[in-house]
Amino acid sequence: MSKKLPPPLPRRIAEGFPGERLVVLPHKVVRHACGLPICGDIRVTHTGRFDRVGGHYVSRPKGCPQHVLIFCLDGRGTVQAGKAGWQMRRGHGVVLAPGTAHQYAASPRDPWSIFWFHFIGERAAACVRALGLPKARPGFWVQDVDMMVEAFEECYHHVLGGYTDADLIGLSTSFVRFLGLCRTLQRSPSTRLRRTEERIVRSVRFLRENLHRKLTLEQLAREAGISVPHFCAMFKRQINCGPLEFFARLKMQRACELLVRTEHGIAEIAYGLGFEDPLYFSKRFRQYMGVSPMNYRRA
Repeated sequence: MSKKLPPPLPRRIAEGFPGERLVVLPHKVVRHACGLPICGDIRVTHTGRFDRVGGHYVSRPKGCPQHVLIFCLDGRGTVQAGKAGWQMRRGHGVVLAPGTAHQYAASPRDPWSIFWFHFIGERAAACVRALGLPKARPGFWVQDVDMMVEAFEECYHHVLGGYTDADLIGLSTSFVRFLGLCRTLQRSPSTRLRRTEERIVRSVRFLRENLHRKLTLEQLAREAGISVPHFCAMFKRQINCGPLEFFARLKMQRACELLVRTEHGIAEIAYGLGFEDPLYFSKRFRQYMGVSPMNYRRA
């Protein structure tokens, strides 16, 4: 009896898949968007989604004029950028800088489903830096894939309306929100590191729920169940700010809300936010907001 041969691998192609969604904004539209609010800072030039695309393969030896963001929804694939290469699975994303030689491909046996954006703008590079990705391996991992899909769909909705000014502005603002989610929802692929990151998330929640208290680093680290140095390092890496500095920001944000929405006196607000001295509260408020609490309320 003859041995049954495995099915042939799919032919390698860059696009043209059944059910694909692919939009390339016309050059004229992209140039026009440059003069619109927000769009001058960052604007999408290409976007789309492929599902289970066997044979998907793209090679750009000279890179691409735009930043390229790829997010994997399911299946597997590989990305090679410069000298670095890595596997992509569900929840993995990557941002490739303009001019970086790269290639990427779906796994032959378990082809990926992905969506992607090409984007440019005066602030595009700054937005990418804000994601905090390593330059050598600019990848990230997000656990909540469904939320990323919703954000993509919100962006994609704006490329279907005939490229009106409202849609172009909506596309840019939705994409900025998408990048914000990439930063906010980032988690380590390592289970051990992810447990620590979840502790920091719980610490942020604990801070928000205890704005009326005066907390120390020792109390916060003990609440998180890790040492003070480790807690401070992990908090700053994840939140991009020290824990006490972040706590002070939360207090000032709450103070602004109380000054605008209530008639509470300055001293009452200060005591309610854990300050023992209203004069010290006013000094700290001025440092953060540039005006005194009273002048902020009058304005």
